[in-house]
Amino acid sequence: MKYLLPILAAASMSFAQWGGWGGGGGGKSLNDYKKMSVSGREIHVYAPSDLKENSPLLISCHGMDQDPNYQQSNTHWEAVADTAGFVVVYPRGGTGMSTWDIQGDQDTKWMVQIIDQMYTDYKIDKKRVYLSGFSMGGMFTYHSMSKIADKIAAFAPTSGTNVFGASKAMRPVPIIHPHGTNDDVLQYNQVEGFIKNYRDQFHCPSQAKEETNYPNAENNGATMYTWGPCDKGVYIKHLKLPGRGHSPSKADVSDIWNFIKQWDVNGLISEKPEPESSSSEVASSSSEAPKSSSSVKPAESSSSGNPQTLLEDLSLASVSVYKSFDNSIMVANAQGKSITVFNSLGNVVSTTRGIAGAQKVYTGAQGVYIVKVGSRTFKTSL
Repeated sequence: MKYLLPILAAASMSFAQWGGWGGGGGGKSLNDYKKMSVSGREIHVYAPSDLKENSPLLISCHGMDQDPNYQQSNTHWEAVADTAGFVVVYPRGGTGMSTWDIQGDQDTKWMVQIIDQMYTDYKIDKKRVYLSGFSMGGMFTYHSMSKIADKIAAFAPTSGTNVFGASKAMRPVPIIHPHGTNDDVLQYNQVEGFIKNYRDQFHCPSQAKEETNYPNAENNGATMYTWGPCDKGVYIKHLKLPGRGHSPSKADVSDIWNFIKQWDVNGLISEKPEPESSSSEVASSSSEAPKSSSSVKPAESSSSGNPQTLLEDLSLASVSVYKSFDNSIMVANAQGKSITVFNSLGNVVSTTRGIAGAQKVYTGAQGVYIVKVGSRTFKTSL
């Protein structure tokens, strides 16, 4: 730890200039959270008013010399939790300068105690616990892969390559790692080599799928890199954020959640649409884009009379799915909607978010594929 402190010392000075970013705009503050003690250490807990039993848990760890207030005011995980229905915990680091134990098991054991307490208090689903963290909290997130991967379903370290090097993960785990190119504390040039350690461990494909101009509310020109499927069907994602410095951001939390929510500790849990379902939409399999949205009809049973779903269906009316000239699956007019591609076995082969125009969502082997865009389902083939 002795050489870790000089490396991160500049962080505690630069953090002051970021303090409170994202805390305005009428969002909730840490005062809206419940302050609790677990084994004598402080945590702040947020649970939606309509929380159901067996809901997920998201733990978000702050950086060095920071606190839960800084982490919450920058990320606002409660905004996603209110919609998706899960519990959020912001714990406070317990070692000197509010740091985390990123070599031993002091804090990983405490995380397990937090999980147990949340099960007692909120009846959370222990199979769907997710760990995220910024800076040294991101380092701790990586470290936890080697200690409590049997308790954590997926990991989302942000700007947190571990200064002690990559650990040996207990098992192949899903990872999503956002990082800014202007990070002056944990520099971006460390990211590729660091993530490669886990790609090698999990036997991921060497070539990433690249989604350029990936939508991000804070940084234009973002790129999402995706490697997978790796061992046990997991994926590793890296969100490259041009111009972002060393800062957590609420601009990333929806992308993080949409990725990690697909897994529990036993593997992929995303809904798998039936390829032969009568309510599935059949997308054009020609090499030309559909001439109009009328070539893809909405599923008759998709709205189920629910007004909210009906509104979503209307917003998806112009979506089209088709095969491009280079034998890729394309989706058009799906701005802001979640897009998931399943192979004929029902396994997820690609996840992304839609843009206003046309985008390539998957290139792979010949076969039949199911594409879910929001509440609509399409079938196509390569």
